[in-house]
Amino acid sequence: MKLLKITVKTIGLIFLAITTFLLITYFSVEPQFEIPKTVANDASIPHITIDSVTFHAETFGVDTAQTIIVVHGGPGQDYRYLLPLQALSDSFRIVFYDQRGTGLSPRVDISELSMESSLSDLNSIVDYYSPNGKVHLIGHSWGAMLTSGYIAAHPDKVDKAVLAEPGFLNTETANSFMERSNGMMPPMTFKTVWRMLKAVLESTKVNAPDEEAGMDYLMARIIGMNDIEDHPMAKYFCNEDLSSDSTKFWRLGMQASQGIRKSGVNSKGELEMDLVSGLQNFNNEVLFLVSECNTLIGKDIQEYHMSFFPKAKMEIVKNAGHNMIGEKPNESLAAIRQYLIQ
Repeated sequence: MKLLKITVKTIGLIFLAITTFLLITYFSVEPQFEIPKTVANDASIPHITIDSVTFHAETFGVDTAQTIIVVHGGPGQDYRYLLPLQALSDSFRIVFYDQRGTGLSPRVDISELSMESSLSDLNSIVDYYSPNGKVHLIGHSWGAMLTSGYIAAHPDKVDKAVLAEPGFLNTETANSFMERSNGMMPPMTFKTVWRMLKAVLESTKVNAPDEEAGMDYLMARIIGMNDIEDHPMAKYFCNEDLSSDSTKFWRLGMQASQGIRKSGVNSKGELEMDLVSGLQNFNNEVLFLVSECNTLIGKDIQEYHMSFFPKAKMEIVKNAGHNMIGEKPNESLAAIRQYLIQ
């Protein structure tokens, strides 16, 4: 009986110590940055509305030029890091848009966010900007996955396409990616857990400009943990240096990331993905833009992805990681421009 009392008392003291520690930490932390407004809170942000869905969107170049639609990565990112592609507006009309529920686009219910809605939105964007002619598409990472799925479903609406390192295009490569990247999760060391805990506590103090600001803040803070040792995503970058990531964004979308990822999981909790059925009907050449340093989804994976297309070629951007367009804009733009004008 005495031992039981000592055990209960010890557990109580430990619980009190942990609670006190969390309270002290909570009152000592503050958010590290502000979350920007979306179109819903600031109508001056450039935007379009299609079938009651509003997107933060911009165009550059003359309206009479052939249209390029840029499809950003994520899911849950925005197009800010791809703005070097604006240089193509000297020859094309180039369209940037933040996907539904992310970036500066208004937040929506998570039930509206899925792979299917993302593909449907891309089709709406294509029809909105080029109702009478084919478009070029430039997709990066998740955006390259969407671009592949879109070509498979609408080969008649696309002229040329640049796929910059799609992560995976079918169930086989999806499961392989998750295994090689440890589900994109860093090792759960004390440092990692502590950093995540602080991020969670900081996020609870973010109360503007909308109710999803705290979740979006948390996503940004977790992605920003670029000094964690043995982080699997470091393989995206030269010398496996995650801190070299130059990706910039306005605002991430936590619910967009979660909703879209969840839509790729079946009732058994298994990944299911098919962004290749129908690609055999697209007979134009596709350009795969690949970074030299990426050992996670680099040359070998992209060579396999190329096999799904009747015609495809690869250009490797030297001394660059996954964000090759931001890291090496001149080299990336030169490869893209040569492909588009040939």
